[in-house]
Formats: sequence, structure tokens, C-alpha cells
Amino acid sequence: MSRKQARSQAFQTLFQLEMKNSDLTIEEAISFIKDDYPDLDFDFIQWLVSGVKDYEPVLDDKISPHLNGWTIPRLLKSDRIILRMATFELLHSETPPKVIINEAVELTKQFSDDDHHKFVNGVLSNIN
Repeated sequence: MSRKQARSQAFQTLFQLEMKNSDLTIEEAISFIKDDYPDLDFDFIQWLVSGVKDYEPVLDDKISPHLNGWTIPRLLKSDRIILRMATFELLHSETPPKVIINEAVELTKQFSDDDHHKFVNGVLSNIN
């Protein structure tokens, strides 16, 4: 399966981990998708989810200056997670920035409000 599908599952795993009453570990959250999607790149998902969780304060510091009057806590949970995922990938992978930003925009179209993909695109373009 593609990195696009792996990113989608990483997003959903991070969203699940951010639920207020979630006491799941990263490994437990990822294990829920292994039976349904056995062909996914779980090494990539583990790397992305762990990286976002481990570097969350650093990622937020990198994102915050580009929010134009918004703060990290005020963002929709979905937008916050997508921005963190994409920023982590921009900083820690060899994937071309255009691919990372495009995938983040597509995730935003799928999991966020109607025009938020424009906001996510603008923020990430300034980070890059």
C-alpha cells in the first residue's frame, strides 16, 4: 500500500492518541489497524507517529510563527495533527517538500473543514 494510505492511518492513530481519555501507547494504537490493513508500511507509520509525539513541542515551536493570529491550542485537532505530521516529515525525511505539503492538503480535505486545506497549505509553505 502507498505512503498516502500510511499517512492517513498515521493521522488516525495520532487523532486516537489525542482523545482526552486515551491511555493507549503508540504500539497499542497502531496494533488496531494491523489486522485491517496488513499491507501498510508499519515502519513508516511507527516512525511518523512516534516522531510527532516525541517532537511535539519542537514542532509546535516551528509551526506557531506561521499561524497568523492563531495559536496551536485554538486549531482544530485535525489541523493541528496534520500540521505536526507534515512539519515532522519536512524536517526529518528525504521526501520532497511538495509531496509532503500535497499529502497534508489532501488529508486536510478528507478530515477537516471545507477550506482549511488552504490554511494548512499556507502554513506549511512558509515552514518549508
